Amino acid sequence: MSSNFFLKGKSRQVHKRKSDIINKKKAKKPNAPNLENGHESSDSDLEIKQFSDADQSESDHETAEQKKLRLAKKYLQEIEKEEAKRAELQDVDDAIEKRLQRDYLEQKGKLRIEVASMYIAPSKNDIRFIRAKEHRLTLTSICLSNDGQYAFTGCKSGTFIKWGIKEKKKLGVVTFKTHSQFIKGGITSLALTTDIKYLATSDESNDIQIWDPHSLKHLHTFKGHKGTVIGLVFRRNTHDLYSASKDRSVKIWSLSEMAYVETLFGHQSPITAIDALTRERAITVGGRDTTVRIWKIVEESQLIFNGPQGSLDDVKLLDEEHFVSGSDNGTICLWSVLKKKPLYSIPEAHGSENGVPRWITCLTTLLNSDLFASGSYDSHIRLWKICDAYKKFEPIFNVEINGFVNSMHFTSDGKQLYAAVGQEHKSGRWFKENNAKNGLFVINFNLDK
Repeated sequence: MSSNFFLKGKSRQVHKRKSDIINKKKAKKPNAPNLENGHESSDSDLEIKQFSDADQSESDHETAEQKKLRLAKKYLQEIEKEEAKRAELQDVDDAIEKRLQRDYLEQKGKLRIEVASMYIAPSKNDIRFIRAKEHRLTLTSICLSNDGQYAFTGCKSGTFIKWGIKEKKKLGVVTFKTHSQFIKGGITSLALTTDIKYLATSDESNDIQIWDPHSLKHLHTFKGHKGTVIGLVFRRNTHDLYSASKDRSVKIWSLSEMAYVETLFGHQSPITAIDALTRERAITVGGRDTTVRIWKIVEESQLIFNGPQGSLDDVKLLDEEHFVSGSDNGTICLWSVLKKKPLYSIPEAHGSENGVPRWITCLTTLLNSDLFASGSYDSHIRLWKICDAYKKFEPIFNVEINGFVNSMHFTSDGKQLYAAVGQEHKSGRWFKENNAKNGLFVINFNLDK
């Protein structure tokens, strides 16, 4: 089998490319060699030699035992650095794990933090009273930012004020005179989103006003209620707003779209208070109908709890599974979502006057903990501790405050309690405490760790 490949013939002439010739001409000359003691040496050789010379000089001045000790110390330092890095990474992993576990338990309503036993009664120096000339009449409501930087207070004169907590001064004021097109009478409720993007206010009209909490610029007006809006609350970490009105309805609004969502009916008398946490649920009390209702918004259903006789005036969630309520007959009740009747009750929690129990004017809770506070007009704010696995609660101590305590709010870390106080009840003028002053009390707590 023949093939041209195996045939012998003249060798093929290879023609070089022109570019190859040019490149060959332009080839750089090699650098002059580094000479040391008559022979060539590279930079790396010099570095190695310098290191070895230093090591040699160090070892020349030490004995064998000293060298062993030095090397052992060096080895231990390296191990210490490695272990420190590992511990740091482990701490980060542990912190992430704890945070995820906390968020999961909080969402499920099973997070329990026992802090009530750490609280000590504050001294007079720990209580500060703040007045503002714009708050001519009784303060009715207060809300705090989640990061603890701002506080907003509203009063019956149709004014709300923005306070800087760190600056300890007023940062802005919106009055009835300057914003009469938006504010129609006294402020009845305030609510702030978790991300401090929107501030919602209600007054004696049927409307809800939305503001920018930073610039206090008016953004939007929600219309739809047929009675005075008495309660506002944002679902945590969202822009969903729940409003409660004297028209016996609860309405849901989306501030992301500035739109109405739906209306919930069920109460047989005007609603007096509303609250919400992370779940798509709202809790309300219906005053004289003596019921507490939990609105399951997604399931389009409601849970009904039967309260004590009288008017249920306030309700606050401890977590997603427990809450407390206050009545005009002076009774404070502890509830579970699993039972239709209170787990525990204390009648006349703030005593009585001329044989008539003092009303529970407001409640506040430290979320996911065993601590809550109640206010009335007996010149005291009372702090309570929940014990026996949420089966009962007991008093811890009282804080002397003169006047009607109409609204309260703990800071997120629980180290401060803000109380809006006035001469009159927030909903009317049945009584008047002439010795009281209209203003904001800031109570600092020293925790016993």
